Amino acid sequence: MKKLAENAKIPCAVCRDLMPLVQDGIASPESEQLVRAHIAVCPACQALWQGTEPPAAPELQTPDDTKILKRLRRRYSIHLLLLAFVGIAVGIALGYTGSANWVILFLPLVWSVLTYRDIGMGKPLLLFTLGLAVLDAIIKQMALLESFAPGNFLANLVSGCILYVGLGGVGWLIGWLLHYAKESTHEN
Repeated sequence: MKKLAENAKIPCAVCRDLMPLVQDGIASPESEQLVRAHIAVCPACQALWQGTEPPAAPELQTPDDTKILKRLRRRYSIHLLLLAFVGIAVGIALGYTGSANWVILFLPLVWSVLTYRDIGMGKPLLLFTLGLAVLDAIIKQMALLESFAPGNFLANLVSGCILYVGLGGVGWLIGWLLHYAKESTHEN
């Protein structure tokens, strides 16, 4: 009797999981013994065993899929942004070895794509752009001048910030308009 009471101490959820296996005759003898001992002392599981009570739906809280997808999309966008930063930074560095720095024209493309995907990417994109402006000013200072002059560095930094934020703003506007157009077509 003591062994029967010990076997009956399995949780109802475990018993309900094992019931179909016992009913089909494919459960191990130990599992069958546990289920039968539990049914002997639990009226709710006994009613379920006899088929007089429908199985209760588990009360598990399902995660919000939209929040999970938004977090994954944001994480993916941040990684994409870092990859774009490295690519554009290398392009800027290589651009000063030639006659033109055409790589910065990719900046509106990066801004528009990431803004289209996620409107909330404004702050990371702004930090990304300011980082590029600082990097550009440092490269200009090192590549074009032999000595470091604070006045030249600040002038290069301010002009780079204005240019890069202007190009990024154009890209943000394009991405926002595309995102708005996509959202308005879903509403119709």
